[in-house]
Amino acid sequence: MNNIWRSYHGALIPWTPPHLGVNILRDAIYADIIKSKSYFARWTKNFDTKTQSPFWYIINDKKVDLENYSVNTRSKINRGFKKLTVKKVSKHELINEGYNVYLNAIKRYNVVLNKISKKDFLDEINNLNKDWEFWGVYNLSHNKMVAYSMNRIVDDYCDYSTIKFDPSYLKDYSSYVLYYSMNKYYLNDCNFSYVNNGTRSISHQTNIHDFLIDKFFFRKAYCEMEIMYSPFFKFLVNTFYSFRSLISIIPFDFFRKLYVVLYQEEINKFCKLVFSKSNKDPVKLILSNGNFKSGSTWVTAIVRELYDYSDDTFPVTFQNPKYSNWINRFKIGEFLESSSLKSKKIWVSKSHITEDILIRELLIYQHKTKIINIDREIKDVLVSHYYHLLNSKKIKGDFRSYFYKWGRYKAKQIIDYKLSWKDYDCLKLDYSELHNSNKETILKIADYLNVKLDDDKICLIQKETDINNLRENSKKKKLNEEGWFYRKGKMGDWKKHFDNKMIKKITQIESKKLSFYESFMFYIKFTIRLRFKYFLYKNMPFLYVKFDKYF
Repeated sequence: MNNIWRSYHGALIPWTPPHLGVNILRDAIYADIIKSKSYFARWTKNFDTKTQSPFWYIINDKKVDLENYSVNTRSKINRGFKKLTVKKVSKHELINEGYNVYLNAIKRYNVVLNKISKKDFLDEINNLNKDWEFWGVYNLSHNKMVAYSMNRIVDDYCDYSTIKFDPSYLKDYSSYVLYYSMNKYYLNDCNFSYVNNGTRSISHQTNIHDFLIDKFFFRKAYCEMEIMYSPFFKFLVNTFYSFRSLISIIPFDFFRKLYVVLYQEEINKFCKLVFSKSNKDPVKLILSNGNFKSGSTWVTAIVRELYDYSDDTFPVTFQNPKYSNWINRFKIGEFLESSSLKSKKIWVSKSHITEDILIRELLIYQHKTKIINIDREIKDVLVSHYYHLLNSKKIKGDFRSYFYKWGRYKAKQIIDYKLSWKDYDCLKLDYSELHNSNKETILKIADYLNVKLDDDKICLIQKETDINNLRENSKKKKLNEEGWFYRKGKMGDWKKHFDNKMIKKITQIESKKLSFYESFMFYIKFTIRLRFKYFLYKNMPFLYVKFDKYF
């Protein structure tokens, strides 16, 4: 068998750094699968491609000093070092203390992979060659190991292959001090090209990648997944693939493991689709996307001014049921493949897309689209939503009545919306940026769209998209909103509407602590209602317009 592979829970995974790829023929890979009696081999190609892919590595290639981190991150690193110390350790030290850290670490994972025995743990470490380095985090009060990292070095590349944290010491910021110390050593002191913290997780949910991106300047290095199966495993995947949604809910280990394999195959198929559509066509469609009452109309107005956009009617086949200058959300892919696309230099549409199937379609057609996604403080959104429903005569009563009948469920929808866009790389704005740093945000939008601006144009855009101007000229500017739609446009207005009990409820919803009754009512008021609305949207647009007017 070729020595580029390592065996990982019955699969062959490359030892080679991702930027070097796997440079052997597929026949040789298949022979390695058979010889090693593995289920499959998985590798990648097109490492760090500009094409956004559903599969990625999390890497860091930035030299960063302590003062470059955010104030919050800097504080936690400094506080961590008051209770902990980080150092390189020997195999002997890791063997003696690491297994207890491993056992404590996996208790908090909802994993389907088998726990390894102490003998296998020790054998694995003893069998590692001189290419490996080991790091330990120790509690200063009792000199006990509370975290470790096993790192593989290849030239000027470091793979953070296995990292485990005892969860009891995470509150002392063990993760902060370990990542800070290793990044500083490999990237700053050793001048490595990059460090790698692994691929997108398939077997379990993890927040570590978001943590590394948010706190430590890691980024996603997109790539294309490749898989080759053994004959029996290929038959298994082909047989059960169509039933993967059903298999995902069966609470037995065999089916949980099977679902992991099927989910991996789903990513593999999606990768192939994304890269098959990858091309150099110019951007043709710009979507100003956001949750309801989050600022997408404001962004739409700015984008229109950037392009001096006037002829905004989509072809009839692709029009939103309510507005001719919004694209039909279920026909975006069809529109981007149509001859109508070429009839204009650029198309602009406001949208409120949150469905996973539509976001996946946008990922497939990413080379033809630009998406500006705007978010807003939940409580301010709810206040705006309340007045919108009140002014459109869909509800009656005070804010308190609205909050408990609709608002708390709307809050969950807002959070779900944020999560649905978490892994999509586009221009992500917050309403506060438009409000507090308007000029800088306009320049950010222009830069994302590759539009050059001078000071006169910026001043004109600011004037034309001022909320008072929009309120007065919304129809003239073809923004499809009544004057009352633009209420105050202020931040923090929620403080006049929320009491302490409501604020506590929002905190519970953000922590996913909904009662059974609340979960059931959310399903009725938002899941079923919206599914029915979008069924009408797709199949009976005239009835959708009527239904949307009252519901």
